[in-house]
Amino acid sequence: MKQALVSIALCTYNGQKYLAEQIESLLNQSYRHFEVIIVDDCSTDGTFAVTTDFATRDARIKCFANDVNLGFNKNFEKALNLCTGNFIAICDQDDIWEPNKIEVLLDAIGDNWMVYSNSIFMSADGKTFGRKLLENVNLPGKNYKALLLNNYISGHTAMFSREFLSYILPFPEQGFYDWWMGFIALYHERLAFADEVLTKYRQHELAATNDTRLSKRGIKRMYFNRILNQLNVFLTYPNLKKADSDYINNLNNAFKLKLTKTLSAPLFKIIAADYHLLFPFQKVLKNLAKITFAIKFSMGQKA
Repeated sequence: MKQALVSIALCTYNGQKYLAEQIESLLNQSYRHFEVIIVDDCSTDGTFAVTTDFATRDARIKCFANDVNLGFNKNFEKALNLCTGNFIAICDQDDIWEPNKIEVLLDAIGDNWMVYSNSIFMSADGKTFGRKLLENVNLPGKNYKALLLNNYISGHTAMFSREFLSYILPFPEQGFYDWWMGFIALYHERLAFADEVLTKYRQHELAATNDTRLSKRGIKRMYFNRILNQLNVFLTYPNLKKADSDYINNLNNAFKLKLTKTLSAPLFKIIAADYHLLFPFQKVLKNLAKITFAIKFSMGQKA
């Protein structure tokens, strides 16, 4: 039986320092039938030279350089459009893949559109922290509302089918492309989870998700702004049922009200009513505790 071709979409920007180590981990995959599509977004260091050097040694690697900087989302969109595989895996420029990553994801995806996995945090110098990116976060079977206020799916952990491209592209200009993808896959109940650590996820001063230098207040403010932005993005999905579109719109308006008031009463009502759907991986709360949580959340004291 002919093996499925897996495309690895790798977007780069000034990632020279760790890039070779990442590419080596791709070439060491136990599953061998793959291509690596690398799109560089106008790097000013030696990133593109690193990629082209690898390409001269392995025909599975194909390198492209943008004439103008496209930005994070649109650069990944370009990379996905260049992929020719039956399945596509997202790759960051500074992580390390476990040798069996492609093999495990292929086994897990089944007839779903998308599968995501777990990661372990790694320092800039390559030492693992022993802390996973996800703890007991199994989304398949959950209501789509589980992804409205929190994103549990990181692009670097995911693989998806070519069929899925017609649902997710073009990527919205704003928001997070992986959150968008996860939301759509969960909404249509076509999401799988491989509960294994398949990536060493590097954290350093340049990492896009490194928020350790922000104050608690700054993190909460960033969280609320991020949610508002992402809810607006979800509302652009054309296949939403009217009832679901109305729900997301009401939640969006409730968050907007929080920006002008100490407490958003509509937000309190939604959180209190749907706590178990919006926060399925948090502690199960009884009525009084749930109300207390909803009050604090709608006042910006919980995020």
